[in-house]
Amino acid sequence: MGRYMKFTTGNVAEGYKTVEIFIDDDGKTAYKILRSGLLYLDRNKKIAAQMSDEWVKELAELEIFSWKKNFSAEVADGVQWELIFEDGREIYRGQGLNAYPENFERFLDWLDALVPELEFVNRKRLEKITLDYSRESAIGYMISECLTLDRREKNLTLDKKNAYVFANHVYRLGSNKEKIFDACQNFFDNLEIEESDPYYPARIKIELVRHDGSIENFETSYNENFLPGMTNLMKEIQNCASDLTAEIFSPLPAERKTEDKYIFCKVQFKGSYKHYTYRAEDETLSVGDVVDVPVGKNNDVATARIVEIGYFEEYEAPFPIDKIKKIIGKHIADDWENY
Repeated sequence: MGRYMKFTTGNVAEGYKTVEIFIDDDGKTAYKILRSGLLYLDRNKKIAAQMSDEWVKELAELEIFSWKKNFSAEVADGVQWELIFEDGREIYRGQGLNAYPENFERFLDWLDALVPELEFVNRKRLEKITLDYSRESAIGYMISECLTLDRREKNLTLDKKNAYVFANHVYRLGSNKEKIFDACQNFFDNLEIEESDPYYPARIKIELVRHDGSIENFETSYNENFLPGMTNLMKEIQNCASDLTAEIFSPLPAERKTEDKYIFCKVQFKGSYKHYTYRAEDETLSVGDVVDVPVGKNNDVATARIVEIGYFEEYEAPFPIDKIKKIIGKHIADDWENY
């Protein structure tokens, strides 16, 4: 009797995407694209290129008939979806609003293999991340570690190598996969790498493979000056391999100020998402400290929290030393406890 599927997803603002799929008993597949975004497309049935036996088999592995009928998050608007699936006499009808079955991403990957033009999967989604770390030890031999996250294989792999030993560790990401890849996507999509010191002892090469097949490569010093926020990302990754120790999980802290170094702090005001940069002279300041800072033409005193600290020589300072405002000092009060 074959199998039939109709899937729709989208929202009012951006329009809806709808596809109908027909799979006969021999696995031959045809489809119709009924609507893409706000535009109607050719509704004629198209014969798909020969889909692999594995693709047809994966439909059964999705276990769609085990999905519940309604998925809904407590949000008034957002992404809606609706699915009708018929296999012989069995029929599934389900829908959702900002909520999905546990294996919904795998389902979208399955659809994307047939109709990539509908972009059910973000073309820039990270599929594989490789972080290749190296530094020279105090006695002259190289220490290297290579961390790989693979979405398709659902693995975290860590290779450790020095003059005396090579070790390979493989961890299944399991239910942590989406959380880890979401954290990586957010970090790398917003990463701005400043020019790094080519002689810095710890280096990292980064390779990002995206869903559209594009590959991005870059290299920088492995230091919180050059990769701010990397420590938090590594803590997220290490949650699924808590028994594993590696230098790569601990980026070197930003160098403390010397006579020719200047301290720059990014701060965030309560109720705002923007970051503002100030100079500081207090070497004891840390990320998370609440400080008093001057604002506006009259230099009124306001309170903000430090979200990032960097240490720079004058030639590499992000702002002119003689023009940027300075932090007044730590704020002593308890009204920021719940910030």
